[in-house]
Amino acid sequence: MQPENSTGMKPRTTDDVPNTDNRCHCGVEADGGVRWFGLNAFQRDLLVEIYQMDQPSGQAIRGRLEAEHGEDVTHGRLYSNLNDLVDLGLLDKGELDLRTNYYEIANDGQRLVEEVAQYFSSATSRVAADGGQE
Repeated sequence: MQPENSTGMKPRTTDDVPNTDNRCHCGVEADGGVRWFGLNAFQRDLLVEIYQMDQPSGQAIRGRLEAEHGEDVTHGRLYSNLNDLVDLGLLDKGELDLRTNYYEIANDGQRLVEEVAQYFSSATSRVAADGGQE
């Protein structure tokens, strides 16, 4: 194996890029330090779906995700990711009855979803349909 400096090149990291502050390219971060692209895709989907629903149960969330994405969502995958989002402060969890919990978007989660939507809206509004600038 050659030493790192033998080619004069070294691996590029976000530390090497000025003004990134080690954030995702959209710079959207919840107050607790959670970054949008620090979440996995399934967690991002969960946040967006729950943002659009009124205190859904886990099964209501599961049904909506399966209908929208056309794939089965296992119990373990769903609830472990919901619990992770609660632990991160992006969701709140409450009790509907002794067997059923509901989930709702917390303030940090709401702000994160809204700022990402605004970011992508402003990014896409600058590009014309033919790929040129408006």
